[in-house]
Amino acid sequence: MRTRDVAASGALAALYAALVVALEPISFLQVQVRVADALTGLVPVMGWPAIVGLTLGTLIGNLVSPLGPLDLLSAVPEFFGLYAVWILRRRSVPLGLSVCAAAVSAWVALLLEVVLGLPYLPSLAYVLAGSLVSTVAGGYAVYLWASRALAPLWGGEGGEEGARAPAPAPTQT
Repeated sequence: MRTRDVAASGALAALYAALVVALEPISFLQVQVRVADALTGLVPVMGWPAIVGLTLGTLIGNLVSPLGPLDLLSAVPEFFGLYAVWILRRRSVPLGLSVCAAAVSAWVALLLEVVLGLPYLPSLAYVLAGSLVSTVAGGYAVYLWASRALAPLWGGEGGEEGARAPAPAPTQT
């Protein structure tokens, strides 16, 4: 990773964790809308720096989780969900965001069952509803912004070396 990538990963980890902690009442448990998950929309544009940063941000943010230390393991399904967004970015960004939301929601519902004894399926429905709002809708909005504002800075899609940024839309004269 280049210095820029390490700095971006660190900044994203800090931003994600800060949003989770600042919005703690709506970032945990059965009924949640983890606003920080909207940052998932940066993965198709920034690539690995976003995957690493958001995974670390999940680990750091979950230090305050009411589910205890077991919730620190949530960084693992988060990583795989973010990686799915990266893999699916050329096929469909909303599909990748949806896969990420479903994977993380399934894990959180399992945690809620194991730690708090809450029934799995209702927990999955509640957590997935919040994830659809934050990860899919919020993430897609962030992606649309980032694909215009950040892609030229990151060398095109996903920060890939040698990739070209999308051409600007033609202007009407």
